Parts: sequence; structure tokens; C-alpha cells
Amino acid sequence: MLIPPLEEMTIEGFKKAFEEIISAKEKAGIKAIDNNPSDLFERAKHYGTRFKNGSWGFTSNIWHRSASGTAVIERDEDLKREHKLLMLRVLEHILAQGPLIQVDRYIGSENCPARMHARLYCDPQFPDIAYRWSQINFPAPPDEDPDVEVIHIPHYLGNPNVPGTNEMLRVLRFPHHDFTIITCSSYQGEVKKGFLSHWIYYVYKKGGSGEHAALKEFTVKTVNGESKRVVMAIWGLTGTGKSTHGMFVFGDHNRRIFVEQFGVDPTEYVSDQVIRNDDVVAIFKDRVYGSERGSWTKTDGVDELQLPIWRAAMSPRALHENTEFGPDGNPSLKGELFQYFGRPNRNARSVFFLEDTGFFNGEIDSSAPLNAAVFVSPGNLCDYAFVRIEDPAFAAKVLADGRTIGHPAQSLAVAGKEVYRSRYCLPFTMGVGNAPHVIRFYEILKKMKDDGNAVNVFMVNTVGKIGAEYEWVKENLGGKTYTMPAVKLEKGPDGLPRPVGGTGPSIYETELFLLQAVRGAIEYRPHPIWKGKVLVPAKVEGLTEERLSQLDPFTYRSEEEMRRLLKAQVIKSKYYLSQQCPGLPEEILNAMDF
Repeated sequence: MLIPPLEEMTIEGFKKAFEEIISAKEKAGIKAIDNNPSDLFERAKHYGTRFKNGSWGFTSNIWHRSASGTAVIERDEDLKREHKLLMLRVLEHILAQGPLIQVDRYIGSENCPARMHARLYCDPQFPDIAYRWSQINFPAPPDEDPDVEVIHIPHYLGNPNVPGTNEMLRVLRFPHHDFTIITCSSYQGEVKKGFLSHWIYYVYKKGGSGEHAALKEFTVKTVNGESKRVVMAIWGLTGTGKSTHGMFVFGDHNRRIFVEQFGVDPTEYVSDQVIRNDDVVAIFKDRVYGSERGSWTKTDGVDELQLPIWRAAMSPRALHENTEFGPDGNPSLKGELFQYFGRPNRNARSVFFLEDTGFFNGEIDSSAPLNAAVFVSPGNLCDYAFVRIEDPAFAAKVLADGRTIGHPAQSLAVAGKEVYRSRYCLPFTMGVGNAPHVIRFYEILKKMKDDGNAVNVFMVNTVGKIGAEYEWVKENLGGKTYTMPAVKLEKGPDGLPRPVGGTGPSIYETELFLLQAVRGAIEYRPHPIWKGKVLVPAKVEGLTEERLSQLDPFTYRSEEEMRRLLKAQVIKSKYYLSQQCPGLPEEILNAMDF
């Protein structure tokens, strides 16, 4: 038999059966693999929408990732009957289906110490997925052995549930066997993130730290009149502003806003702005390496003021996903027409070329080591709008927590709620746990500080509301009941939950802070509770004292109340770390204790 019986299915047995199916077809004179076909785009057009501007749009049956339907299998002993059943069904489908589309690409530039050969096998009925993914990455020779393989069969295959849950099993990842199986989802993010999950582990094995972060560079004029090159990485979960701030540039398109609102002309201070990468990067001591030559970026709500994303998304070369059309027949990013489960779509995305942003020079790797790290950690209860983190252990703890507010693009179930997603990368971490990655990053921060090249670390609150209303509720964490704060939520105009009360920084206020921070134009004072580990802005050139006060949680809460809120946050974070990031050294685990 070409396919092993269900009870005999193993990880290597699956790979062997796959190879034998391909061999049997070829020996019979039946084409089994369509090797890197040149006409993928023409095939995909049969399933796409052509917009008036010449770009193409495609849709998917699932409009967000299947993180909750994903299982990571490290060894045969981890295989449950449900996993084996899905593996069996995939092999049965491949045996009966026409030739799989094979696409070979490199993740990482030719200079990257963790360049990885990625091979996709895609069901032939979905050429658009194979084509769009191919455009993001670098061509690789098809006759070279791949480092990682992904088999993508977007059909429903009578999928079982994830063992012990009511969630359909869709994705199986095998980090130590270098392949992933994806089913029942035509969302391109499954392929992209599938490969990047393997790459994050690959980077770790090569001595770096693979991070879910955007990367950009620019030169600033400091308060001393000197020129300084800034290599900035921005961490964040989907929907919190990673791409917004990672691809933010200053120029004539937004200069007036800064002049009118803050009395600051940023174009006097900034030059040579370059976008390097949007999604996942590899941090080494010498520099930061990008992963992809293109981008697949969330675009709903983007307008001309977010110029690089707007330019690229409006390019006739863009390849859209779940993106609606406007009355003029062109792509519309307003989020007014398309729906998902009866609600306005909030996960339109576009594959685009970084060249089309107007701020890409062909290099996806940094020109120097990292010197500015920005964690996008929105919260509603006790966060400042922006702070500077002085203690490397505290910075590592922020990364380990991955604390944020849920967005529909992550899943509808977490929208508006406080969530912990360790390293902002929880669904994509495999092979080794989160703790080794955090420790690796911590070691890089300490080494650079000891060498006199300390990384400036900032934490910004993007979509959270400072001073939002809350109540104390009983919450069970690991079998223990705690009294925990819960923000009060109400339905917004879009039907999604949002906090009651409070205020938050605008995109422009956050960018003003980051600009003035790297220029050295901010006066700080110690955090009232965390003292010198964290510095809070006492004076920001361009922001009034009144506005800074509005962005200060102590304006709305007493110190006693803030201590109680932060104590609850520390308890909850340690609970989630015990689940998501066990094995942290004490200096990181307890860095926020007071």
C-alpha cells in the first residue's frame, strides 16, 4: 500500500508515503508535480477580481489565521488519532488529486546567516496562493534540497477536531522534521506564517533571535546637532500598529499635521528613511536581517497619510486578499462593503512589493546593529502612552509577556480583550520554547550594553485607552481564584467591543514621541512604582503638559490603586508565562515585581 494504515502512521512514514505517491504517479506516466510553473499568475486570474487600476484581488474561506486549529508535533509519541487521521486524509487527497504546484523560494537575503530554502506544495485548484506567496520571497533553485516544506491542501477533508476541544484541526506543524501540513483554509497567511514559523526556529539554531517585528532605518539630527543612524525594530501583534509604525515615514504628506498640532517640523530632523521589512526579522549582534523581499500587510482603514502602505497597496502590481472594491472599480481600503460573519471585514490585506512604497533601496537587512527597539503593548488599565525601559531584564519580560489587546484579525473571540501572546509570536514559536528565544534576546541586549552600544527600548500604547473604566471581577487562573480588574466594554459603531472612557495617543503623537526620543529631545523621570527600571516622559518637545497629563495613568488613578492594578498584572502575566514561556531565569521572571 502506498498509504500506511491509520494506526501505523508516523511522521517519517507520512513523508515516505508522500514521496512514494509522487514516484508511483511518475512511473505510471502521470504528472505528479508541476515544478515552479511560469504561468501561475495566468491561472490565478481565473479566480480573481481585476480592479480598474490593473491590480488583482482574491478571497479566502477564512479571514484570519487558524492558530486555535493548529497542532505542533515534535515526535511520534505526540501523535494522537486525530492528527493521524488528518495526515491520512491529506495523503489520500494527494494520491487522487492532479499535480501539486511546487514553488521554491528563499527566506532571507543572500547575506543572511539564516537564509532558508522553503518549498511549497500547493493544491492545483489554488494557484493564487502559490503565486502570491512566491512574490513575497526570493527565487530559489528547484533542484536544490529544501530546508523546509509546506503542503497546503485548502479543502475540507472531513477534518477531526483538535484533541480534547471543539475546534477543527486544520494545521499540523513538525518543527523537528522540517515540514507543515495546512488544510481547510485558503488564507494566504497560513502559508506565509507557516514558513516563517520554521524560519524563526531556523534563526535560533543559527545563533540569532527570530522576532515578530518590523524593521526600518532613518537618520536623525540629534539635539546636539549630530547625525545619528537609527536602526529600529517594532514588535506587535496583528492589528496593534506594527505595520503602521514600521512603515511610517515623515514627509510633505504629513508635515502639516505635525506643524499644526505640535509646532514641530519633523522633516527638519529626519532624512534617508528606508523600510527594510514588515513582519519577521532575525536579530544578531552585528545587524538585523529581514526575511522577505515583499510584504503581505493589513490594509483596511489605510489612507494617503500612511503613504508607503497606501502607495504600495494602490499599485497596479498589488495582489489583494479580502479587499473590497469602490464605486470607481478600484481597490477600497475603507472597510465599508465586505463582511465576515455579518460584521464589517477587518482583515483586508495586500501582497505588495517594497519598492512600491517609495522607501525601499533594495536591501532588507540593516546597515548597522539594532539600536532602537519598540514594543507595541497596548493596555487599558495602568499603561502610559509611552515609556522608555532602562533595565534589559524588564525589556525581556515585556517581550516574554507579549501583552496586548485582541484584534479580529487574530480571532473574533479575543477582540477588545486583554491577551498575552508571548513574544508577540506565540502561535509561531516551535522547536524550542519561548524562554530560550527571550533569553537569547536578553543576552544580546546585555552584551550590546556592556560594549557601550546599548539599545534604546521603548514601550508604546497604541490602541489602548489610558484611564478607561474598569471593575473588579473574580477570575480563575490555574485553579486559583483571584480578584482581577476587567475593563468595561461597549459596542462600537462597527459592532466590535471597545473600552468605555479613557484616551489614547494618536499615530502622530506616538511617532512624535519616538522621533524626539531617538533625537534625545525628551526629559524623563522615574516611574512612580518601578522607579529607575522604567522612565516616563516628563517633557516632550511638541506635546503640552496638559496632553502629557492626559496620557499618564496616574492622572486617573491614585498610587495605591495603581499598585493594586500592577500587582494584578504581574500575577496574571506570571500565570501566562507559566503556560507560554516556562523556564525564564528569575531576573527576567521577576523584573516587574515591586
